[in-house]
Formats: sequence, structure tokens, C-alpha cells
Amino acid sequence: MVHALSEVWRTLVPGGLVLDIRPYLPFGPLELVDGPIVEQLGRLDEAEFDPGDPAADVALGEVMRRGLYALEGTGSFHSAGYWDSLAELRDYLKDWYDVARLPRPLADQARRALQRSRPSGVLRLQTYVVVNRMRKIFPAESAAARRR
Repeated sequence: MVHALSEVWRTLVPGGLVLDIRPYLPFGPLELVDGPIVEQLGRLDEAEFDPGDPAADVALGEVMRRGLYALEGTGSFHSAGYWDSLAELRDYLKDWYDVARLPRPLADQARRALQRSRPSGVLRLQTYVVVNRMRKIFPAESAAARRR
């Protein structure tokens, strides 16, 4: 990630901005949403890992230490994905296979919940998202900022 952020820096105009937007795992519980009714179905089988993304945090710290970017702000929000079918949820989770899996008992429970709530019920999975706003700086600016 340090290499990628260095390459982005190289192509940015002076003062250009980079937004680092990423999920802060783990996921919340899998839910069935049917109008105002929300039923918690259970949790995904998630690998043991540190919350967030420690490697990305280290990479951001390194490019700022090198004087490539100044952190201008941070923020966060909750994000939710909605699926009409178990197949759609499974397709989404393919991208997360190394950290989150849908256990068979939870999949069966979700299938039954969707059948019971037809046609309006949907599956929902929430996560927390962090945002970092970084501005391209030049080494001279960086040195002056460190002296302050």
C-alpha cells in the first residue's frame, strides 16, 4: 500500500486530495429487515483479526512520515448492504472469503426468514467505515510542518 500511495502522490496535482475509505471490520450481525421489523439472525464466521486494518494504518503512517501527505481530516459512518436473496449475499461475501464466511446453519436460518417474510423482507449486513482525507504535500512543506 505504501508503493500505491507513493504512485498516487506522483500523479496528483500539487495540493491534490486522496480519500482513504475502508471498512472497519468485523461485520455486524446478519439481519432480516421487513419494514420496521428487524430480526437479528446471527453472526458470520469471521477470522480472528484486529479490528480495522492495521497494515493500512501502518502504510498511511509511513507515507505521512515520508512527507508525502498531510492528514486533513478523519471521519466514519455506518454502511449497510441489502440483499433480496441468499445467493446475492453469498456472491457479495466471495470478496470477503479470507475474513468472513456464512456458516451453513446461519444460511439455512436466513433462507427460512426470507421465505417467511416474502415479498418484502431483505437481508442486511452492516459495517463501520473509516475515511481519511489526505492532501499532497512536498518534502519542504513536510519539514516545515515537523519543525512546528
